Amino acid sequence: MRDKHQIGLIDNTPILQISRSGLSASGPVVAELTARSVDPADGLMGFNITFGASGDLQPRCNTSLDAFCDGGNYNNYNMEVVDRMGADSFCPDHGVMLSKVKNSDRTQPFQWVIDANPEDAHVVDFYYPNGTARYWSIGDYRQLVDALFHAGTNSGSEYEHEDLANGLHFYVLDTRRDSGVLKYTVGVRSTSTNNTSTATHGVELNTGTADGYLCTFDLKNTGKAASNASGIHPQDLSAYLGSDIYRLSAEIDSDSWKVGVPNALAHAKIGESTSVMVAFGPATNGTSYGTTSATITLTVTSESDPKIKSVATCKV
Repeated sequence: MRDKHQIGLIDNTPILQISRSGLSASGPVVAELTARSVDPADGLMGFNITFGASGDLQPRCNTSLDAFCDGGNYNNYNMEVVDRMGADSFCPDHGVMLSKVKNSDRTQPFQWVIDANPEDAHVVDFYYPNGTARYWSIGDYRQLVDALFHAGTNSGSEYEHEDLANGLHFYVLDTRRDSGVLKYTVGVRSTSTNNTSTATHGVELNTGTADGYLCTFDLKNTGKAASNASGIHPQDLSAYLGSDIYRLSAEIDSDSWKVGVPNALAHAKIGESTSVMVAFGPATNGTSYGTTSATITLTVTSESDPKIKSVATCKV
């Protein structure tokens, strides 16, 4: 996305321009992005989060000594969706790409991809004549084969990234396909201690309903919008503000059952509701292998204000 914009193939229209400092006053920005290899029409291709005058706050590191050192001095973060179609059909994965970028090409690297799975991929590069395997080295760009972020738990990747130094938290909230076109709902919020938002946060959960091996709960955002959220970003983001992001955790009161959340994150605009699910099933080490009744307890916590929680139960 950054390169397309840099050489004039696209303008700013499909890219949300977000200010890092503005996020501390406006609260989270949440939007659905369309895969970059597809014309988004009236939709969005990505986020561009600008660091502003204070710049990249990542501590200095030495690129000669640390393969994970990005070199610093970046100007923005980009979030975009990659799908294996069109110009991206050669890509090894599909998902959300998060990267730090520079406004100028003169200093290398001008784009640094955040690797969702920075561990060594341990893939053979070639074999020596004596049969000894040589693997990809740490720092080889091919290690980014599994760098993309995915929505949900147990996806084989991560669904969030926090840059503590720059005071930003990125979320991959949900995904869907629309007539084959990949779309992801993503969010970003400030983690700065200098939070000036006037928003108040709230959440309500109803009692869950069991159907098969799923319990479904209705989650409602009962907060109030910030009054100081206008004119603080490079463009009007009012359509993408007013949401809160929530973290889900579940437990069950019987060792005959196991429980988990298919998606550990949820989001809802102020005054609106969304459905969240908890999956359950018989535990192989259970005393009666899921034959007894049990109660699932779901706890939902606001990411903007961790003191705001709601708890509900579901009988199974």
